[in-house]
Amino acid sequence: MGLLNLNFNFGRKEKRISEIPYEQFEKIKFKARIAVVDDEEVPLIEKLQKDGYNITKYPDIDEIDSFIRKKYHVLVLDIQGVGKNIAGKKEGWGILSYLKNEYPHLVIIVFTGADWSLTKVKEIADLADFVIGKDLEYLDFKAKLDAAIKKAFSPKFHFEIEKNLIINEITNAESLNKIKEIIDLYGQDKNKAMKKLDKVTDNSKVIESVDTYLSIVSSIFSLLN
Repeated sequence: MGLLNLNFNFGRKEKRISEIPYEQFEKIKFKARIAVVDDEEVPLIEKLQKDGYNITKYPDIDEIDSFIRKKYHVLVLDIQGVGKNIAGKKEGWGILSYLKNEYPHLVIIVFTGADWSLTKVKEIADLADFVIGKDLEYLDFKAKLDAAIKKAFSPKFHFEIEKNLIINEITNAESLNKIKEIIDLYGQDKNKAMKKLDKVTDNSKVIESVDTYLSIVSSIFSLLN
């Protein structure tokens, strides 16, 4: 059985990993760290901040590594007028491409008022988790932002990112099943899970991938406390 069939049910008592229920999500969504990068004023942002959303506004990204270290959950990214210092003529599209290829766990909303033909940049545009226009009404924008936060807080979303790497590295069905069992049983106890994993594989890429996934899951569930 291949890892493509590795659908986690996370049915193990205190160790299980599951999607966050609606009631709990509504309580913790305001803990999500959200960055908005736009060289223009965004009137909706102030209202969202007043409603409790944790939003930091930037006119541009000049130092990409410094931005990444802030570990935002969601990025709302304008694609015109930003990124010229680091992405040249590609502007925001260049930032989108870089971040989704190098840091795919960051959920990105492309936010634009430009009259872009997305068919011309489809390959890059498809990297975005959501694409919205600046003419969106407040409640529509809020709903899209909530969807992005929910995705950022989804263990399933983050595991899917790591799954392909694991598939490429381990083809033995028995080993795959053991990795599945370890995450099922010890997913919310990272230290124990990693010790168990060390007994199953010494593949550094697989260990790194599982470590990344469990770290993200741990950070998400810590918000529930």
